[in-house]
Amino acid sequence: MTRLKARSFLALPFLGLFCLSLSFYVMADNHQQDELKELKRSISTLEKKLQSQRQEKGQLQTQIEAVEIDAAKLNRSIRSLHTQITVASKNLKRLKNKKSALEKRIGDQRSAIAEYIRSVHKTGSEEPIKLLLNQQDPLQLARILKYYDYLLEARSKKIEQFTTDINQLDITVAEIQTTKIALNDSKNTLETDRKKLANNVKSRKTILDKLNKSLLSGNKQLTGYQKQRKQLETVINTVKKAAERIAPAKNYPSFISSKGKLSWPVKGKLTHSFGSLRGGDLRWEGWLINARSGAEIKAIHHGRVVFSNYLRGFGLLVIIDHGDDYMSLYAHNQTLLRETGDWIQSGEVISRAGNTGGLTNPALYFEIREKGTPINPKIWLVKR
Repeated sequence: MTRLKARSFLALPFLGLFCLSLSFYVMADNHQQDELKELKRSISTLEKKLQSQRQEKGQLQTQIEAVEIDAAKLNRSIRSLHTQITVASKNLKRLKNKKSALEKRIGDQRSAIAEYIRSVHKTGSEEPIKLLLNQQDPLQLARILKYYDYLLEARSKKIEQFTTDINQLDITVAEIQTTKIALNDSKNTLETDRKKLANNVKSRKTILDKLNKSLLSGNKQLTGYQKQRKQLETVINTVKKAAERIAPAKNYPSFISSKGKLSWPVKGKLTHSFGSLRGGDLRWEGWLINARSGAEIKAIHHGRVVFSNYLRGFGLLVIIDHGDDYMSLYAHNQTLLRETGDWIQSGEVISRAGNTGGLTNPALYFEIREKGTPINPKIWLVKR
């Protein structure tokens, strides 16, 4: 009894430690949830502000934005349908192979059962009695009867398996029919979405031509770039303040320790480098990299998405906070694959390359920022 009390007494500190540890993780999780809510609240306020600013802008800009956002949804739907069709096609092939295997096995079983019925008919139903009358040795008789029991059990299992396979074949045939219908529906939807996207591309080109004609003057273009840059700075400042309140991820190498080792976000030719002239006194504050339409855009380092939305002049835009006052920016995407608040691993696909934001050809506009200020990506990314 004394030992039992001692054990109970010794267990209490461990129980208390476990409860304290558990409450710590619950508190940490709640804290992260609060951080995420605060981040989304800040971004939501910013998006409402940007939306009101958009409504004040020119009609052509508003039209091209609507067309590009619609195209992004269609592209995402088309990719999803392609995946569904691939999965359904593989499943259909598997089901057809299963159906063939079942039909062969059922055929073999049917032949075996028919042979068994013929042999029973020849020998009659008195087979155990005949064995009893023809045997003098009791031990021999016992062995034969045992063997006969095994034979009957095996035949019974064959008949049971035959029945199971017949039922399974019926289920498989029904699954094949359901899969065919789903596959056909996906293909029809895909064809509809492709037609919509083709019309969307034509509509975008018409609007973009009109927009470019209205900006033939160099001064107008420069003013447009300056306004876009001002909007981007508003976004950066907002997400920077929101990111400062988010606890950095642990057990990951710091951004600064990866200097000169970071992979490029996309494969492609660098067409505009950091610091090169863009027009007037305006210079490029990042890189413009030509990319194949739909190419994978990958995060250069671990971090958290602090912005994933449309921004005029930059199209579908992703901004990732890497901690220690470092951010990376990925613009002109075709589709966005991650949302605000998502944690991202280094090299993870975050979007697909496109030409949103008024570009003629698909490309990625990429920036690295330190304390909100653009810095040259050249010294951070691996050399090609």
